[in-house]
Parts: sequence; structure tokens; C-alpha cells
Amino acid sequence: MLHFNLMVLVFAIITLVKLRQGVVSAMLDVFLPVLLLMPAIYFLRIPHIPLISCYGVVLLPLAIAALCRYPRNWRFQRADLWVLGYALAGIYTDYINLGIKDALYNLFEPGFLGGVFAYVIGKLMIEQTGCREQFVKRLAILLAAVGFLSISEFTARRNLFVAATHRFFGYVDYWRDQYRAGFLRIKGPFMGAEEAGIVFLIGFFLAVWLWFLNRNRGGAPEQKYWGVNRSTLCLAGILLGLCLTLSRGPMLGVAAGFLIARIGMEKNQRLAWLAALVLLSVGSVVAHQRTVLYSQAASAGPASGDSVVEESKASAAYRTRLYQIYEPVAEAGGLFGWSGSIYQRVAAEYNPEAASFWSIDNEYLLLWVAQGKVGLTLFIFIVAEGVIALVRAVLSSQQATDTCFYYCLGGMLAGLVLVLMTVFLAGQGSILFFLCSGWIQSLPDKEWVPRSARQFNFRWVIT
Repeated sequence: MLHFNLMVLVFAIITLVKLRQGVVSAMLDVFLPVLLLMPAIYFLRIPHIPLISCYGVVLLPLAIAALCRYPRNWRFQRADLWVLGYALAGIYTDYINLGIKDALYNLFEPGFLGGVFAYVIGKLMIEQTGCREQFVKRLAILLAAVGFLSISEFTARRNLFVAATHRFFGYVDYWRDQYRAGFLRIKGPFMGAEEAGIVFLIGFFLAVWLWFLNRNRGGAPEQKYWGVNRSTLCLAGILLGLCLTLSRGPMLGVAAGFLIARIGMEKNQRLAWLAALVLLSVGSVVAHQRTVLYSQAASAGPASGDSVVEESKASAAYRTRLYQIYEPVAEAGGLFGWSGSIYQRVAAEYNPEAASFWSIDNEYLLLWVAQGKVGLTLFIFIVAEGVIALVRAVLSSQQATDTCFYYCLGGMLAGLVLVLMTVFLAGQGSILFFLCSGWIQSLPDKEWVPRSARQFNFRWVIT
């Protein structure tokens, strides 16, 4: 449930003040904490302006400041067109289905201009400013804190993030709790357990690179807490948060993506590639067969007393039936779909059974229904451009830590492609997806390097 509060403006004011110290400082000290710690239920609603979230009021001035501060760093690429086209197509879909008022009301949604702003920040403000390690470190620390603090939600069923912010923003109902095998699935400050799993998945691969970086460079030893290296502690906190979500999709995405990320850590990368391909192929076949069997077993009726198995069967059957119900709706939506605001009502007109399938737990199917073939195609293009950029970066890499970083991003992208077959993308997860998409497009290749890349200066030496 959304909660409208003028207190959201406080974050905009803090951002404007922080921008006086620098754009990078505002990104690290305001944007990331608000994005990863503030519950995504508080919105600013003022008459005649679009609805905007807590992280949205930070995202907007930060992206504008980045464009004003670093205009010469922008390199036009195909992915820019796909991201902008994706946003405009979504706005146009709302316009033709809801009217201009509602289209403007949803203007800053993560999949619309909110995604464009996140893409701009990722493309201009990480590699270009030379703060890759700072950004990853800050994100990993914040997500690890979320993971550790969420133990309270898992055990005592008390969401500390909501409890803390209610004191300032007023009480408001949060998203409904979800249970699995009798345990509460944590959501922390995110939009449900699945969305929390997606955010933890993204953070996991960045934390893996941070862990590798701190073990493969000389200099002073890494800072420790309770005798444990900070990077190890961050990785443990993020993994803990992922496990407490009890979200199978993100867990499988992490497992599959890690096979790719690990390639960048190995000396014999060809052998690592072979092992990863074999394991991924076998895993895909087994997962497909198991899904089919579970779906068939669930259709035949309950046959097992194991609640976990029965829940897995019901989940597989739900997703199978989901596609059968929404496929004709998607086809009828044509090029631009039905809009994310009314597709459920439209689906109910086609099939009354759709009322029992209100959650489309498949991002690709949801895009097809809500934003039509155009939206789905552009989203696939954005992912494909990320893969191409990562391949180029790996082929031109000269440093082991850079190579590992590119493979970690590749593992993250592969994990997301897999997990989005089982859950939709929204909120903070969507913002991080577009931010990482812009980040990937800013990676160096043989033809181009970021302006912040180390320059080698020659000097005379007399002997």
C-alpha cells in the first residue's frame, strides 16, 4: 500500500545540499542509502505533478546533475536508444489505455523515466569518475546491513526498517507477509520477498568481486570486524539476506550466475568455461524436467504429505496455468499492450479465472501483457546489449581484477535473466537493473576507455 507524505521532500533537500559537495558524494552518501534502506512505500504526491518515491526524489536531481557535470563523458550507443525507447513506449502504453493524466502520473516509475535516470547515473558516475570500488563497497555494506538486520523480521516478525520509518512518516500497512514452510519470508525495505531476492542477487555478485579484489592486491591488510575481513562479512550478510527471503528463483539465479562469475577467478579460464557450460546445461535440463513433473503432479491432485514438495508443485502449476491464461490477453494487446494498471481487469474480461492469477510471476510475460511486443522486445535488446558490452570488455581486459569484475557482472546478468522467468521486476530491483545496464555500457573496450582511466605519462631520465 502506498503512503503519501510530504516528508519525502526531505530527501530531495538533502540531495540538493549534498550536490554542493559533489555529484559522486551525493550518489554514495544519499542515493544508495535511500535506495537500499528506505521502505518503498512512501511517495510524494502533489497536485499536477507525477507520483514520485523516496529514491525518485533523489534520482531526478542526481541524474540531471550528472548530465550537467559530465556531458563530455557521454558516449552514444545503441543501448541508449533501447532504454529511452523502452521508457517512451511504456508512457505511450499508459497514454492510449489510461489517458494523458494517468500516463503523467506514472511518469517516474522505474520502468519509465525512473529507469532512464538510473541508466544515466550508472553510465556516467561509476567508471567515468573512477569510483567503482567505492560504489561497490558502499552498496555491499548497506546490503549486508539489511541482511543482518532482517534476522529480526525472520525470527520475531518485526520489520525494523518499517518500524523505524513509521516514527517519521506515520503508520501505514506494508505489503502482505509471505510464508514458506511455516517461516516468514523477509522483505526488508523492498517490495516483497522476491524483489528483495533480486536486490540481494545483484549485491552478491558485486560483493564477490570486492572479496576477490581484497585478496589479490598488495598493500595494507583489509579492515577486520570481530576478526573477520570486511569483504567476507559483507558477502556473508548478503548471502544471509538472500537465504532469509526463501526465494527459490533468486537462489537459483545466484547459483547459475556464480558458475560464470567464477570463471574470472580461475587461471585456466577455458576449462572453467567448459565446466560452467556443462553444469548449466545439466542444471537446465533437470530444472525443466522437475518443473514439468511438479506441474503434472499438482494437476493430478495432492499425493504427498511434505508441505515443501506440495508448495513447489502448486508453484509450478500456478506458473503453467498463468501462461495459458495470459497468452491470449497478450496477443490481443498488440504492439503496446494493456498497461500495468489495467491488465488484470482486461484479463478478467477474457477469462474469469484470471482473478485468481493476479500476480504475473514472470517478467517477460508481464512485459508482453502490460507493454506489448514493443516493450518486451526493447527489454530483451537492453539485456543483449549488456552481454555484447561485457564480451568486449573481457576480450580487452589486461588486469585480473578487471576480468573478474566483468565476469561477475556477466554472472549477475545471467542470474537475472534466469530469475525473471519466475518473478517480476519492480521497485529498487528495477532501478538497480537499469543502473547496472548503464554501468555495463560504460566499461572499457578496445576502441574506448573511460575518461577516468589511468593515464601513463612519460618523463626524461638522464643516466
